[in-house]
Amino acid sequence: MWTKLTKMTVREAMIELAGKPGYGEQPDWFEKIANVANISCRQARSLWRGEISEEHRAAKALKAAVKRRQDQQDLADARQETAALAARYIKAIGGMRAQDEDFFSAEIDRLERLVDRLGVLDRA
Repeated sequence: MWTKLTKMTVREAMIELAGKPGYGEQPDWFEKIANVANISCRQARSLWRGEISEEHRAAKALKAAVKRRQDQQDLADARQETAALAARYIKAIGGMRAQDEDFFSAEIDRLERLVDRLGVLDRA
């Protein structure tokens, strides 16, 4: 994904950030992009029309906003995977307790500590 970000055109970045504009929605769409990327509506419109080069501050701010959004999505995905892994371990702990808690006590303790650590990571 990171290599795609460096080769991403300004228009692709705008669509990535706010979706494709519908008919008659461009003024609101440009405003949404401007708010997210911290640029003016005029700069957003100029970027869309190709009136500003891709080396301009506004284009760099737009690509930085896309990178921030992707980082947030990656973090959310990692948290979801961590929660799923913790749930699997909790299920395994329950199975070991049901089968023979005394026999599996060492493994249960290890898995419980691991689940606790995953819980700490998930909250971070």
